[in-house]
Amino acid sequence: MRNKINIGIVGCGAHAQLAHLPAFRKNPDCNLIAICDTDIRKIDHLGSKYSIPYRYQDFPEMLRNSDIDALVISTPNYLHAPMAISALEYGKHVLCDIPMATNLREAQDVVKIAKKAKSRLAMAFSDRFRPDVQTLKKFIKEGELGDIYYVKTGWLIGSKNWILNPWRQEYLKSGGGAFLSLGVNLLDLAIYLLEDKKMSTIFASIHKKNPTADVEDTAMCIINYSDGTLLTIEVSWSLIFDRDFLYCNIFGKKGAALLNPLKIQKELHNELVNVAPTFPQKNLFRVSYDLQVQFFLDSLRKNAAPPFGYEDGLTIARITDAFYESARKQKLIKI
Repeated sequence: MRNKINIGIVGCGAHAQLAHLPAFRKNPDCNLIAICDTDIRKIDHLGSKYSIPYRYQDFPEMLRNSDIDALVISTPNYLHAPMAISALEYGKHVLCDIPMATNLREAQDVVKIAKKAKSRLAMAFSDRFRPDVQTLKKFIKEGELGDIYYVKTGWLIGSKNWILNPWRQEYLKSGGGAFLSLGVNLLDLAIYLLEDKKMSTIFASIHKKNPTADVEDTAMCIINYSDGTLLTIEVSWSLIFDRDFLYCNIFGKKGAALLNPLKIQKELHNELVNVAPTFPQKNLFRVSYDLQVQFFLDSLRKNAAPPFGYEDGLTIARITDAFYESARKQKLIKI
């Protein structure tokens, strides 16, 4: 491995521009040397902005560049699995946005290749690196909130604030609607925070404002754990409202916690007290992207397993399949 790892980014949409490009560009342990997108104006603009020498519209051509050590896949959902597989087969390390695939079968195909490949596959679970999430994880792990029995999460976006890429509304490209685009992020957070608990069943519902639409714009589900814990997830990108809601509320037998912003309450001397620490960083999301990049690069330089591999990506795909099966059949489905 080179002293500095050469990085290429595939897909130059909003997430790549807000997260991946600035985070990799400023990290001293890598060189951002290549980008790929079908929009020539976009790659010319970003290539000039970040002084990126290799600019591609053709992904196979990018794969053949032996100077690239690792690829970041930030493309539409339906391209995640085939691009990850191709990159691994070409010997490139991969950091893949979630979801890893649009369904379980595709995810299993990715894992099959990843297990054989000499290169590494990591999932872009950036929320796990947020300092507030790390703090909450520690409180839960150390039993400060007692046994967790209820988690309520949601990502509700006003229709005026959500600019949909056309592919998000096409089933063949998105693989699903609001749940696959928004819900998987909340699902990942729940999997991470409640890693010691086992999911057992799911009941899901979806709604389409336009009955002829390919995918849902609103979705919710209730997930039951084997120990009786409940998890609810609600997502939408079509609300007629002037603000957005992104939340994760966790309730235990000794305390409760809310994210965005972090608030942790415990009962002390018959009073509720907020025991959450304060954070010096203003933008915790930006910090999480920077930390994700560093951990990914460190794993490659040390030839070690990435902090978050394909196992949870496979779990998310399994639960997503169960979600859409439940919504289609309108019945409880075992996970």
